[in-house]
Amino acid sequence: MDSTTLRTRRLLALATAAVIALGAGACSSDKDTSAAESGQSGPVNMEFWGWASYEEIVDQWNAAHPDSKVTFKKIPSGAKGGYTQITNAITAGEGPCLAQIEYQTIPSMLVKNTVMDITEYASADMAKYAPSAVAASSIGGKIYGVPVDVGPMVLFYRKDLFAKYGITEPPATWAEYKADAEKVAAADPSVKFGTAPGEGNDLAAFSLQTGQSWYSTQGNSWTVSIDNPGTRKVASFWQDLKDRGLVAKTGNAWDPQFNKAATAGKVLSFVNASWAAGGLKSDLKDQSGKWAVAAMPTWEAGDGKSSSNGGSATSVMTGCKTPREAVQFAAFLSSDPQAVKAGIAGGLYPASKAGQDDSSLTAGDSYFGGQKVGDLYKASAEQVPTTWTNGPTYQQVETDFTDAIGQGSLPDAVTEVQASTVAAIKKLGLAVTNG
Repeated sequence: MDSTTLRTRRLLALATAAVIALGAGACSSDKDTSAAESGQSGPVNMEFWGWASYEEIVDQWNAAHPDSKVTFKKIPSGAKGGYTQITNAITAGEGPCLAQIEYQTIPSMLVKNTVMDITEYASADMAKYAPSAVAASSIGGKIYGVPVDVGPMVLFYRKDLFAKYGITEPPATWAEYKADAEKVAAADPSVKFGTAPGEGNDLAAFSLQTGQSWYSTQGNSWTVSIDNPGTRKVASFWQDLKDRGLVAKTGNAWDPQFNKAATAGKVLSFVNASWAAGGLKSDLKDQSGKWAVAAMPTWEAGDGKSSSNGGSATSVMTGCKTPREAVQFAAFLSSDPQAVKAGIAGGLYPASKAGQDDSSLTAGDSYFGGQKVGDLYKASAEQVPTTWTNGPTYQQVETDFTDAIGQGSLPDAVTEVQASTVAAIKKLGLAVTNG
């Protein structure tokens, strides 16, 4: 979208004002239908674009709904151009009826007038999903997607190495985490207790746990509060551990450097979402039985607060002539037991509360020595704050944070990205203030 033209700047301002000031959806295109005309008599055909392995779920829907056919088109993930492809298709009048949209990208898609307000059709079912996922799918009290999956954060750790260094229990608080890191370093400075956040997504997930959001809305203006006390606390904590050599600078399962260090017994833990277990299982097969899962450490003992990293919703796109039927499919994808089971098999942790009790998640996991890790994922998902608001320039924030972290300290990165984000939102022609 060319944000330098007066026409585009006006559309962006109007879209934001509609979301923030009035709590209404983005302006509809000429192809949109009114709420009263949303249904369609006769067979319905809808396109659904996404990058997850949704083929089996679409087949299940089509088999059970012969008069409402969904055609699934695989596109690159959003970060690899999928969102641009969706936006361009909608602009050309050839967009899909539904699309997979990550939670953090919903605001920017709304500002581009590409997602529809589906509150009328979806609100009655929102109690089925994790509250944090519902909050992430909503803006200004309106719903812009049906939650599909979430990424509850946990601590992954090596049981054998914990025992080797005399750590009898996984750290329950971040203070205990630091103490354990110091203990390991004292025994062997070449061994790192864990890994530090290395990109914007990571820092956002750790900040979410504090309950303080990077964005809020005030009147018809965005307020950017990336540089808030909660994020400052997170950044300072991890920078201290990095400066003292207690943790690896970056790394997670699936990262070659992390895998090399883990194979050599040089890293004991990392904190990330449930889906990171897939990286362990695929890249570190020979360490099956050595890894375990624990709750994410908290800032205050016993407060139970956790976080989430990742996840997406199924959104109805601007121009869809059958939004009611589209939401029906989206609800099926997210909550039908067999559809949820297919999603779990594809690596998704369901946003559906009932789906989190699927037998494939509640059974013991052989990779983790038979531990019922699904119980920890579920407990984490239940304790994610609902206070977080996503902003309209996600890709800019992610890119700027990754660059800044690579060049300087985490606290410095927070300061830099606060300023660059305010500038980026201004460039879109939207009202914005510093929080």
